[in-house]
Amino acid sequence: IGNTHLVFGIFFHHPLHPVTSWERCVILLGSVAVGLLLSNLIYLWFVYYNFGMDDTVLSLGPKGSLNVTKLMITLWTFGSFVHTCFDLSIWHIKACTLCRYGSHESYVTDNAVKCGRTAGVTIVLLTLAFATYLVLLRASEDYKDSFQAMVDVDEDDEAGESFLQPIIFGGGAQYFDFLAGYIVEFILAVFVYNPLILTIVFTGVLGCNGKIPIVGGRPRELKQEQCYAMKRQRYTMPQVLKLGNQEYEADIWGNSEQKLATNF
Repeated sequence: IGNTHLVFGIFFHHPLHPVTSWERCVILLGSVAVGLLLSNLIYLWFVYYNFGMDDTVLSLGPKGSLNVTKLMITLWTFGSFVHTCFDLSIWHIKACTLCRYGSHESYVTDNAVKCGRTAGVTIVLLTLAFATYLVLLRASEDYKDSFQAMVDVDEDDEAGESFLQPIIFGGGAQYFDFLAGYIVEFILAVFVYNPLILTIVFTGVLGCNGKIPIVGGRPRELKQEQCYAMKRQRYTMPQVLKLGNQEYEADIWGNSEQKLATNF
């Protein structure tokens, strides 16, 4: 958790970890952006298709003072899960999980690692731009809805409108109150779903004993480290070992009769 968590990792990661503090801040920025994007995208989807986002699913608290709606349930489950999956995907792209080890014949160059980290920054910036648009769009829609009591709107005209609407700047800060509700989704995604999924992936229970990339967890990492160490040893050890008057070829070092050579 100290090395991989979005928030804790910024302050408690190992000094030798390849992902630096500023890269972790970029990942955290992307997490905030995708959370805003998903929250507003789901909200606008509910509004556009009239799914009854304010319908109460259950009531909590004394005398049912807190109503949990369909929109809240969707944000806290589906939204938080997708949010966490995005965070883990960006993490693997920035950490270059898929390209740390090359094939058996080649190694990954530094340019490949830089390409992966550049791709991560690009995805974060694009997500941030789209999230900013959706935040302004939602505030604009709330501002336009405030005049529905004074202006009659034909339902047929509304049905023909596209999902993406032009933004109208006319309201104040009160039309951005929905950002306070986003905090719950962010806390669930970062401090509940993220550590839970990280722990499950780390154990390798989803990776078929380390056979599947990314979800192979720690068992796969250990196997990759062993293969990488053996491959490096293969190219650094001499092909012929001479002991006294006898020479031992590399391809027969593994024979039981040549233990002296293997233990050299």
